[in-house]
Amino acid sequence: MPNSPKKEITDYHILKTVENDPSISQRRLSSQMELNVASVNFALQRLIKKGLIRMVGVNPRRIKYYITPNGLSEKTQLAYRFFGRNIHFYKEVRNDIEARIIKATNGSKTRIAIYGVDELSEITYMVVEAMRWKFVGFFIAEGSKITNKDLFGHKIQGLGVLKNTGQCLLLLTDELSEEIISGDNFANIDTLNLLSYYKY
Repeated sequence: MPNSPKKEITDYHILKTVENDPSISQRRLSSQMELNVASVNFALQRLIKKGLIRMVGVNPRRIKYYITPNGLSEKTQLAYRFFGRNIHFYKEVRNDIEARIIKATNGSKTRIAIYGVDELSEITYMVVEAMRWKFVGFFIAEGSKITNKDLFGHKIQGLGVLKNTGQCLLLLTDELSEEIISGDNFANIDTLNLLSYYKY
């Protein structure tokens, strides 16, 4: 019986995270993935049993997880499967992004901005457009070479411009340090990080 898309997303996220950070704790994984710790533990045990991850250590605070060669191969195959069924997968991703936006705003319609310019940014923009919420624009790191270019008819702007746009929810579809937007200049900006869930 083939894995469900959600199980494959979980597997992919765990494999990718473990590859980048063997010391990551189950609690941190559960926080990143918005799953309870028991679900993360179950998924990890399943991946260990399949030989995709190797666990080292006995002290729960010092356990490390290492991706195996078979795990690297499986991670690549999962990525290709996502690409292969992109059209069918889009509806599930779209519904999930919309649900996350509604949860982050408690269902209160607000202005939306997107940080990042890539495939995830484009899908996120299509979700916002379908929701018919006010779209502020695309933003990117100051000094980027693509600043002032157009995407879907919107000029890509440096992040500094966002300080003057008033209250909005900034959807993160690219890496952005929390320190950059934690100051008083961004007091009216709430953030929702989508990168952890959909960046492959």
